[in-house]
Amino acid sequence: MENNSNAIAEIQKKYAGCNLLMPAATEVQLNPFYKITVMEVTADLSENSGDIFKVGSVKTGTTQQGKDIWEETYSPAKPLLMKIAAAAGIQFDPDHTYGTKIDANTYKAKAYGAMRMPDGTGKTHADEKVICLDDEEANYRVEFMDKSIKGITDEKAAKAAAEMFKGNWIDAKNKWGKACKAYVIDDCDREKYIERSVLVNMTLLRKTAAAKAMTGAILRVIRALTGMKGQYTKKELQKPFAIPRVTFSPDYTDPEVRKAMLSQGMNSIGSLFGATPTIAAIPDTLTGGEIDEFNPEEFADNPAFASEQTEDSDVVDEEQEQNWFDREQPTAPQQDVRPQQEEYACENCGSVISEKVYGYSIDKFGRPLCVKCQRGAH
Repeated sequence: MENNSNAIAEIQKKYAGCNLLMPAATEVQLNPFYKITVMEVTADLSENSGDIFKVGSVKTGTTQQGKDIWEETYSPAKPLLMKIAAAAGIQFDPDHTYGTKIDANTYKAKAYGAMRMPDGTGKTHADEKVICLDDEEANYRVEFMDKSIKGITDEKAAKAAAEMFKGNWIDAKNKWGKACKAYVIDDCDREKYIERSVLVNMTLLRKTAAAKAMTGAILRVIRALTGMKGQYTKKELQKPFAIPRVTFSPDYTDPEVRKAMLSQGMNSIGSLFGATPTIAAIPDTLTGGEIDEFNPEEFADNPAFASEQTEDSDVVDEEQEQNWFDREQPTAPQQDVRPQQEEYACENCGSVISEKVYGYSIDKFGRPLCVKCQRGAH
C-alpha cells in the first residue's frame, strides 16, 4: 500500500518560514477501499504560548534518601483543544449548542458534539458550563488577597502595582518554578488593591460571561470525545497528540476497484429503471424438432419470389388516389327532413279535419267529427 506522509519534521522543514495552523497528517491505504488518516497535533510548551497552563504537581517517585519527587502538571488550554478538535473532525450541533441566562448573575451554556470513531461509528457527547457571577467575585477576592500577602510574581503586574500601591519587593518563585522578584502590598493599601482588582475583573467578566460559559461547555465536550486526561506532565506533552480516522477512499488505480465500481454503477442503473427482461428461446419441441433457418437474402434473385410491383408502383397509387379525390362526386338529392304532421279524419264522412277541430270534437262529443257532422250530432 502507498504511504503518503507529511510528518511534522517534513512540514517544519518545508514551511520553516510559515506559521502552521493545520495539524500534520499521515495517510495509509489499508485496502483498496479504505484508508486510515492519523492527524498529529503538537503542543507549544513555551510559557507564553497559551496552549497549556499549570494545574499542580504529582508525585512521580522517591529519591534514594527517601524524599518524594514531584513533577509539575499542566492542562491543555483552549487553543490546543480547538486544534485537537479540528484534527479529530468534531462537529457541534447548532440546534443543541446554545446558552441561556438563568438570572441576573447566572449563565448556563450547553454543547452537543459528535465525531467519527476509527471503526466508522459515531460518538456523541453533551455537556454544560454554568457561570455564577457571585461565585466568581468571591474567587477573585480570594485570589487577589493571596497575591497581596504572598507577593505578585508576574513582572508586569508587579511593576504596575508598585506604581499605584505601597509595598516592598521580596524574592520568590513564579508559577513556573523560576526565581523572581515579587511585590507585596502593604496593609494600608491592601484592601484598596483587592477591591480595585475585583472591580476590574468583574466588569470584564460581566461582558463576557455568556461567551465564557459557551467556551467552557465546548471544551468539556472536546475533552470527553477525545478521551483526554485532565493534566499532563511536560514529558507527556512533548509527544504529539495523534488522532486516527478511517475514511472511505477507493484506490481507482486498482483494476479490481474499477471493476467493482463499474459493476456497482450498472447495478444502480438497473435498480432505477429495472432490469432488461431476457427473452427465452422457443424450445424445439414446440416447432416439431426442426428450426427453419430461412435466409431471405439468399433468394433475392429467385423468380419464384418475384413480385409484379415496380419501383413506380407507389407513385401510381398516389396518382390514382389523388385523381379519385379530384373527381366530382355525385351529389345525393336532399330530402325534406321536416317532421310530418299527423292527419285527422271525421268518423262519419271521412273528411280530413284539423287538429283543433279534432280536439274540440273529442272533448264535446267523445269522437272525431267534422264541423258539418258536429251540427247533425246536436
